[in-house]
Amino acid sequence: MRRIINILVSIVLSVVFSLVLLYGITHYTNLIKFCGIGSLIVSSGSMEPELSVGDVIIIKECANYEVGDIITYNVEDKYFVTHRIVDKEGNSFVTKGDNNNIEDNQVVLKENIEGKVILNAKLLRVMYEHYLLIILAVILLLIIL
Repeated sequence: MRRIINILVSIVLSVVFSLVLLYGITHYTNLIKFCGIGSLIVSSGSMEPELSVGDVIIIKECANYEVGDIITYNVEDKYFVTHRIVDKEGNSFVTKGDNNNIEDNQVVLKENIEGKVILNAKLLRVMYEHYLLIILAVILLLIIL
């Protein structure tokens, strides 16, 4: 009986965690962070070939950001932009998409930066695209074990 309860608890926790992660990734106006780390899906080609549309990126809050870092910043609490820092002046940054011809027209303040891209998780992209199959596989594995 105890084994069945453990399996059910594991299944419920797996499904809840998966749904929270899915919600955080798919809602571009919300960024769910855990210990300063969050994830987003790239929705434009402005950073190609470094980041492609549909890629899942992992970002981390940092104390300092330098020229060359790829950062995600909040624009007027409406949406997020992920671009590379091309110039820095104190706590102000000039950014540009790798695939864009010109720099962004707004200076980014440090307080608007959500974090630096630390990982382009191609595996997470596959998991996101096939999340229902993965959840089903995890549930089946938990039942078998």
